[in-house]
Amino acid sequence: MDWSRGGADEAERLVGEHYADVLRYCRRHAPAGLAEDAAQETFLRFVRARARYRERGSARAYLVTIARNVCADMARSRAVAWEELPESLAGEGEPGDADDARDLAHALALLPRAQREALELRYGQGLRVGEVALALGVSRFAASRAISSALGALRESLDPSGERGES
Repeated sequence: MDWSRGGADEAERLVGEHYADVLRYCRRHAPAGLAEDAAQETFLRFVRARARYRERGSARAYLVTIARNVCADMARSRAVAWEELPESLAGEGEPGDADDARDLAHALALLPRAQREALELRYGQGLRVGEVALALGVSRFAASRAISSALGALRESLDPSGERGES
């Protein structure tokens, strides 16, 4: 990324492309009421560190990594536990869909935080496994294992028959 020419334009483009993703992440992980502040701080830190940024992956993965650190810093500075905000689960679909969504939300809540976060980054944010690893600060193998373990636990938790269905 060439910040020497058109750096402001490039920063503006990144904000336009990735602000919604960063804000969504911050809403789930920042202390209550501080999601917008966390998202803004994320982009501010990115601009301040632009000289150190090397395009080795997606900018979104890099920004989510910064957002993760910002949210952790905010939680530590406020000395409160991380609170995950529930997403709206009621839909306009079939009556059973709301129950399915509640079951999924409950099953996700039972997962260890690291596994939930790995799933959110992989499927909620659409990051590749290598980018999830970068965002979490773990190896690619560890990220892959966390995602796989979480999916297995969800399958077991959501299996209505109580037995593992192998097809």
